[in-house]
Amino acid sequence: MTSLSLGAVSAPAENGFDGSPIFAGTRRAPVLPERFLAPPGFVWGEFPTADGAVLRWGYLAAPNPYAECILVGGFGDFVEKQFETIRDLAARGLSVWCLDWRGQGGSTRPKRWPHRPRARRFERDAAELAAFAAAKLQSGLPRVLIAHSMGGAIALLCLRRHPGLFQAAILSAPMLGLLTGRTPPTLLRAVTGPARLTPLGLCRLPGTYRWRPGSPPTPERSRISSDAERCRIRFAWVSSEPTLRLDQPTYGWLDPALALIARIGKPSFLAAIKTPILLGSAGREHVVSPAAHHRAARRLPDCTLVELPDSKHEPFMERDAIRDQWFEEIDRFLADRLGDEAGDPLSSRCAPPSSTRRETHPAAVP
Repeated sequence: MTSLSLGAVSAPAENGFDGSPIFAGTRRAPVLPERFLAPPGFVWGEFPTADGAVLRWGYLAAPNPYAECILVGGFGDFVEKQFETIRDLAARGLSVWCLDWRGQGGSTRPKRWPHRPRARRFERDAAELAAFAAAKLQSGLPRVLIAHSMGGAIALLCLRRHPGLFQAAILSAPMLGLLTGRTPPTLLRAVTGPARLTPLGLCRLPGTYRWRPGSPPTPERSRISSDAERCRIRFAWVSSEPTLRLDQPTYGWLDPALALIARIGKPSFLAAIKTPILLGSAGREHVVSPAAHHRAARRLPDCTLVELPDSKHEPFMERDAIRDQWFEEIDRFLADRLGDEAGDPLSSRCAPPSSTRRETHPAAVP
C-alpha cells in the first residue's frame, strides 16, 4: 500500500452523514434462489440517531423464540446479503433484528460521493448499536449479539461499555487485525494519518477489490467464500440495487480502523469484557488476522475460539459443510451459555466436527 495513481481529486464539502435518504426494502430484487430473498414476515424500519441520521433495520420474528439477537455485518455489508442467515437463525429460535451501519446499505450516507467510504467514528457506531439494542430488545428474552468482521470490532467496543446489554456474543472473523503484508500497522499509520487530513483520504486503497459490474466473483477469486452461489450474493444485490454499493476502503477509512485495532487489542481492554463470546476464525483468511483472534481469545475472560480451517473470511457465506459446522458451534455455545432456554439442539449432542478446532478460555491470560 505504498503506491497510488491520482488524477485531480478534491474533497467533497460534506463530510457528515446527513445526505441521501434511506430506502426500506430493495426496489429491484435480483433473480436468486428463494433462500437468499426476504423471508415471509420480514419487516423493515428506520432508527433515528441522536444527530439526525437514520439507520435502516430489518426484523424477523422466530415462531417460538428462546432468545432474540441483533445481527450486524462488516465493511460494506447490508441487510439483504444476510437473508439466508436471518432465516436460519429464526428457524433455530432466535428472533432477529438486523442493522445497516451508518454510511452503508440503506442507512444515511453522505450527499456527495455516497459510495465512497469515509473515516468511521467507531465509538459512535458502538453507541448507536447500544441505543438500538436498548430500544428494540424489550421482550425479556435473552439477548445475543452476532457480528461479523468490522462489526465484530464495533461489538467489542459496545460490550465493554455496556456489560449487561447482551447475555452472549458471537463474533465471526472479527476485525482484530488486518492482513497488511510486510508493512507494520505503525508504519502504515504514518501514511494513513497524514493522508486522512488531505484529499488523499478519499482515495481508494490500491490492491483492494474494485467493483466491476460485468465481473461477478468466482469461488476461486472470492476472498470471502468458496461457495459458488454465496460468493456472488453481494454482487447480485448491488447489481440489482446500485445504491447498496460501497467502494473499497480508502486511506481515510483505514486510519481510524488501524487505531481501533490497536485499542481493542490491548490486554487491559479485552480483560474488561465479561460477556461470554464465541469467536469464529477462518483458516483461509485474506482480510483479517487469525493470529489476532488467538491473542484476543487468550485475553478475553470468557471466550470460546473456534477455528474453521477450510473457511474463507465469511463462515456464514461459506459452503454448506463449513457453514453447518459454524452453526453447530453456535447452537452448542448458546445451549451452554443460555441454559435451558436454548433447548437441546441436535448439534449440542454431537462431538465437534473433526475439521473444527475449539479452544475455550475461561479466564483472562495476561
